[in-house]
Amino acid sequence: MVNKMDKLKDERVNCYSVMTQLTIGEYLDIVEKVYAKGGGIEGQRETLKTSTAIRIRKRMIEDLRLGTVLPPIVLGVVDSEVFTELDDSDETLNETSFLNKIKYASQDGIDNISIIDGMQRSSAIFELIDKSTEDEKVNLRSRKMRVEYWIATTINSLIYRMLVLNTGQVPWNLRRQLETVFRSMIKEIKTNSKFQDQDQGIDIIEVQHSKRRSRGGQFQADQIIELFLVFGARKVKIDTQERLADEFTRQDFIEATSDSQFTNMFYDVLYYLAKFDQLFDNQYQNSSEEEEKDRFESGKDLFGSQPARVGFITAIALKILGRPGKQYNEAEQKENLQIVENNADKLIKKLQSMSGDEIKSFLDFNTLNEVISQRRSGKIGDFEREFFLKAFNVMIEENFDITTMTPCWRAY
Repeated sequence: MVNKMDKLKDERVNCYSVMTQLTIGEYLDIVEKVYAKGGGIEGQRETLKTSTAIRIRKRMIEDLRLGTVLPPIVLGVVDSEVFTELDDSDETLNETSFLNKIKYASQDGIDNISIIDGMQRSSAIFELIDKSTEDEKVNLRSRKMRVEYWIATTINSLIYRMLVLNTGQVPWNLRRQLETVFRSMIKEIKTNSKFQDQDQGIDIIEVQHSKRRSRGGQFQADQIIELFLVFGARKVKIDTQERLADEFTRQDFIEATSDSQFTNMFYDVLYYLAKFDQLFDNQYQNSSEEEEKDRFESGKDLFGSQPARVGFITAIALKILGRPGKQYNEAEQKENLQIVENNADKLIKKLQSMSGDEIKSFLDFNTLNEVISQRRSGKIGDFEREFFLKAFNVMIEENFDITTMTPCWRAY
C-alpha cells in the first residue's frame, strides 16, 4: 500500500513543507553525501565537548538502539522542478513518486540538499549504524523515522525558515546554522548571470582547499559567509565563531532575510565588490621588488583584505536596507539599490578608461598605508573594520563621484 503525505505551502516565503515517514536506511541514502562533505555534519556544527553534552549524545544513541522515535529531522531542498510539481499536484502526494525525486536531487549534487535541523540526531544515527553488527544494521535501517522537507526555489526561503525555526534555541550559532545551507548559496552565486558576465567570473575557494588568493575576484567561501552576515546585520563586527547571544543582531538579521529579494540584493553588492576587485588587479599590478613591502601595494591588495571587504559591504547595506532598527520598506530598498548600482557603474566606467599609473593615483595607497598604520587603541581587526566602514561611507555619500580615494582614507 502506498502512503500519502500532506503538504503545506508557506506563502510568506514561497516554500513548501512536506512531512513524511522514511526508513532510517532511506534517510541515510539521501543525506550520505551531505554528511561526508567537508567532514560531514560534525564539520557543520560545534563538536559536543562538555561532559553534560557527551552524556546527552550517548543517551540519544542508546535510546535509538532501544527503538526511540526522534523528533522530525528537517531537510532543505532547493529544486525548482520539485517545487513546480508540488505547485501542480493535489493536496496529498504520492510518497513513492515524491521520494524518488528527492533521491534524484540528492544524487544530482549535495548543493541541492541541506540538513536544516537535526545535525546531532543525524550524527547519532550514523554513529549507531557504524557501531552495529550486520544483523543490527539491517534492523536499524528498516525502522521508521519522521522527516520534514522544506522545498524552495531559492536559498533565501530556506535561510529565513531556518533562522525562524532555530531562533529560540540556545546555544544559537548563526555562522554554523548558515553553513548548513551555504553550499546551495555558493551554487546560486556561481550560476548567477551577473558573475558569469564578468571577465574572469567570481572564484570561490572552498574552506577545505588550501588554494590561496592569486587574483582579484577570488574569495574564500567562509569569508563570503561573513560578508553575508554583515550585510544582513549591517554591522562590521559579527561574532561568527562563538554563540551569537545578541538578540537585537539576531532579530535584525531575521528582519532582513524576511525580504524575498534579500539574497539577490546581496549578490548584486557582491558583484560590485568583485568587479572593483578585478578592475584594480587588472589595471594596477606593482612590479617593484626592491621597495619595502607595504600592507597595500598592488590593486588586488585592497579587497584582499577582509576588513576592507566588510567595510564595503556594510556601508552599502546601510545605504540600501537602512540602519538596524529602522529598516526601509521593499520599495525604498529597491530604489536605494538602483541608486548605488547607477553610481557604481559610472565610477567603474571612469576607472576602466584609466591607465595603471592613474589607478595607482586614484587608490592612493601611500595615504592608506600611513593612516592605517597609526592604529588607535583596541584590536587591529576591529579598528580596521571601522576604518573601512567610514572610508566607504564617504564614497557612498559622494555618490561614487570621486577622483581619488584620499578623502575616504582620511575620514576615520
